[in-house]
Amino acid sequence: MTEDLAVATLSRYAARSAHVSQPMMRLWYFLSGETPSSDAWSGEEMGVTRRDEAVAMAQVTRRYLLIAGLFFAYLTIARSFRETGMDAVILAATSAITAVTAIVLQRLSLRHRDDPRLPEIGSAIVNLMMIANPVAFQLVHFDQSRMINFLFLFIMFAISGASFRVLLTSSLVCFAAMTTVAMANLADGLHTYIWTSVGGLAMALGMGSVVRLTLYRAVRARVVADRLREEAQMLADCDVLTALPNRRSFFRELERNLAVLKVRKIPFDLALIDLDGFKPINDLYGHSIGDHLLIEVGERLRQTCGITGFPARMGGDEFAIVLAGQRSEDELKAFGVQLCDALRQTYHLSGVNANISGSVGFVHCDDASVSSSQLLERADYALYYAKQNLRGAPVIFTERHEAEMRDFSLVDQTLRGSDLDAEFSIVFQPQVDIQDSRTVSFEALARWESARLGVVRPDIFIKAAERSGLITQITQILLRKALTHMAGWPEDMRASFNLSARDIRSATAIANICDTVERSGIDPRRIEFEITETAMLTDFDQACEALSRLKVMGARIAIDDFGSGYSSLGYLHRLPVDKIKIDRSFVVQLVKHGTTLKIIKTIIDLCRNLHLDCVVEGVETDVELNNLRQVRARYIQGYVFSKPMPAGEVAAYLDAEQSRLSLAS
Repeated sequence: MTEDLAVATLSRYAARSAHVSQPMMRLWYFLSGETPSSDAWSGEEMGVTRRDEAVAMAQVTRRYLLIAGLFFAYLTIARSFRETGMDAVILAATSAITAVTAIVLQRLSLRHRDDPRLPEIGSAIVNLMMIANPVAFQLVHFDQSRMINFLFLFIMFAISGASFRVLLTSSLVCFAAMTTVAMANLADGLHTYIWTSVGGLAMALGMGSVVRLTLYRAVRARVVADRLREEAQMLADCDVLTALPNRRSFFRELERNLAVLKVRKIPFDLALIDLDGFKPINDLYGHSIGDHLLIEVGERLRQTCGITGFPARMGGDEFAIVLAGQRSEDELKAFGVQLCDALRQTYHLSGVNANISGSVGFVHCDDASVSSSQLLERADYALYYAKQNLRGAPVIFTERHEAEMRDFSLVDQTLRGSDLDAEFSIVFQPQVDIQDSRTVSFEALARWESARLGVVRPDIFIKAAERSGLITQITQILLRKALTHMAGWPEDMRASFNLSARDIRSATAIANICDTVERSGIDPRRIEFEITETAMLTDFDQACEALSRLKVMGARIAIDDFGSGYSSLGYLHRLPVDKIKIDRSFVVQLVKHGTTLKIIKTIIDLCRNLHLDCVVEGVETDVELNNLRQVRARYIQGYVFSKPMPAGEVAAYLDAEQSRLSLAS
């Protein structure tokens, strides 16, 4: 209890502003003619506390204690030889106690450097013991010439580096001791010694005041410099908004862990995090709510990581974590799930309740030959995979991802050096109205036969093109080819054309698409632009704006892969949609699960109530087709009718269908 009280008292003392002795400082400025600065009287204006003062003086005071201890140790030895009898015992004991006390207090202050008051307390004790030495000498055998030792003590106290109150107390005690000794031993000339002691006191206080003023100026300069350095360091290493380490700090920490891995073979894990749904909230409620959300995300990352992780903000709504130490894949997955769950919890932001999620890409590093850029590339790929396939969930980079990444890298480099106009082509797959048994539209599908790689699967080159940004250029090439082929079709035949997330996010890309359609001469009402849920949810407001512009032009809008995401119904009523395409994943489950057919029926009924067309894609067997007939599905696309065909075969396909319909009628 006593220790707690002492600590509390010391803390309050250390936090108080330091003050120079104002009367003495005012006297000094009056006598010297100097103009005091605004901070001459108080350290409060310059932000200097008593602790700052004590810390600054601690080193000087420790040396003062050491010198005093060594001097009085020497004096003890000298008195042992010069004095005899009881005089030797008294004087040697006085100086020995002073020497031991000074050295013990100096060592104690060194051991407890975090307590800057110890040197101050030590100097006060030693000063009083130093005064006891000349007093003891004069009591043993008075020597008028040795009275000058008191004046030396005044000088020592002034330059000792102790606080002003220690200086004042010590000087007053020395003044009293010198005056008392003079009164007890000198009847004649007493007034001379009294005036001499007064002069010594004034000298001590004056010199001490000058030392204190100089000290305060030095301390102020140091405190200001330290504060500016800390602020500069914080600005350089810390994200101002979230108070997390910034990108610069993250890379330094990453390099440090790589160095530890090389030397001590201690592995670590790296995570990249991207928030899902942040931009719509930022756009809807404003930047202040968005900033508040990012601050809360940073706090949740800190709490989730604890002492094991190093979270950092990379910029925007992207974050990263370095996890030091060895952990199994299951432990890493568990941490990823915990992290995603924390980010998914509702955010209460100044009266606004926001819900977002976070996709996380992990990479484990136990290979010292891997560079930081390689690690980031792998973590970024895992993050990309999570956002494309498992939005709001963690993905750990594996050897399979490594192989895919190499393929994507090769495809990306090949795309950049290829004649895209010559190598890309269009195939068409019919969408059939099974009620009227006739084709009503074709979906345009991209194909790439590379001169270097041969035939490349669409899922590979489309993803590579999206990541590289080439997709908007490829979109223009494919759209021109599709429109050219449509010119030879019947006037009532439509074509569906897929747009990527990058197309939707770019106002320039949408303007180019509209311009291409207008220059083709094809009636825009014959064109359906398909977008996926992922492209729509990436930036919903921009998607609405882009689709509205296409709608104004006259084109139709379709949502592709409906049901593969998780927010379609929440956004459906806000989009200018004409058609919904049910994802093939539902069709695959038709035979295995009876409830799947009920889900498809629900979606078809929903479309009918909203006056939307509904296409079921990926139908490959007659069994699947018959099941869909039971729930009144009308528009079907899949191998059960036709595989995607080259543009040159469309006319023959339509002629054959027309002949079949004519015979049937």
